[in-house]
Amino acid sequence: MKRLALLNPYSSGSHALWEHGLSEHLPLAARSDGDELEIRVWSLPGRHWKWRMHASALTLVDRMMQDIGSDWVPDAFLVTDMMDVGQFRAALPARLRHIPVVVYFHENQLTFPDHPERPAKEWDRHYAFLNLTSALLADAVWFNSQYHRRVFLDAIPGFLKGLPAPRPYHAMETIDAASSVVPIGIGDEVFLEGENRPRLYGEGAPVVVWNHRWEYDKGPEAFLQILLEARERGAHFRLAVMGEQFEAAPEVFSRIQSAFAEDIVQWGMVESREDYVRCLQSSDVALVTAHHDFFGISVLECAAAGLEIVAPDALAYPEHFGSERLHSRERLCDAFIQALTSESSNVADVDMFRYRWCEVASRAWKCLNQAWK
Repeated sequence: MKRLALLNPYSSGSHALWEHGLSEHLPLAARSDGDELEIRVWSLPGRHWKWRMHASALTLVDRMMQDIGSDWVPDAFLVTDMMDVGQFRAALPARLRHIPVVVYFHENQLTFPDHPERPAKEWDRHYAFLNLTSALLADAVWFNSQYHRRVFLDAIPGFLKGLPAPRPYHAMETIDAASSVVPIGIGDEVFLEGENRPRLYGEGAPVVVWNHRWEYDKGPEAFLQILLEARERGAHFRLAVMGEQFEAAPEVFSRIQSAFAEDIVQWGMVESREDYVRCLQSSDVALVTAHHDFFGISVLECAAAGLEIVAPDALAYPEHFGSERLHSRERLCDAFIQALTSESSNVADVDMFRYRWCEVASRAWKCLNQAWK
């Protein structure tokens, strides 16, 4: 039997979906391959991301060692980009430091876009460097998409040029050789079977969904502008605005709520996973205006639920859907208006089942076996 210690410093949103999905499905993938796998998980709530990058390794190692003592020895550690891998390995007892460490990149601070309303801060480089050193010091590096892997590797030479000498040698080549792509999975509950679409919102105009984080990088300003233009051109729709919210949500959400008050059928995060899936399956169109998405689990969930996808031909989306089903940002409003009258999803023929957790876990299991050889 193999043993895996999964340490998740930021258990929220897609990080939490990843944690729970792997915990459930990776042992099944191992069993299908004729092996057995035991996973033990240690995690922290998804808040204070900067502090997580600084201190989560110390905290999680301490908790793990209290739990396992000297009896339980893993064959590998799986951590995320919110972990400082160098600090993590140093914090381990000497007897565990030889064990392979796999780091999973949900996102990275090297290529995360600057806030358009705030100047870039010099200290931002520090968090980018933590991600870079974590990738260099890990035994294997997993990215959630090929797009994410490419932009991270491409950014390394330019980033290092901005730092004082001496700099790490061959950083891009070292990380490239250790890297693989392992996506996040979609739960079976999201996939809509046949024509059994729930009608939570009753009859009426098509329901347009926002199910992303309430953050600037997901393009809420562009979302509002397209909605306003579509309404001016005579389009009719209702709105289901969901997604994770934080204390300081962008002001544009107040304007969306005010401008479309009579068209809103759902406003705010849906706490229950079951209720969220029902809301999603009761909707019709996903209008995607993000300027940043390393993977796009919320968009993939919309597609799995049978929604029409209106998204830019950019970021990770072509990897999922193919460029021919996507649009230039300039044409998003035209595509959105057309989608409101469409009778079937434009991604109905895309193989979304390759993102089911059972498929993703099988890929992860193969990559894990390479890491602990």
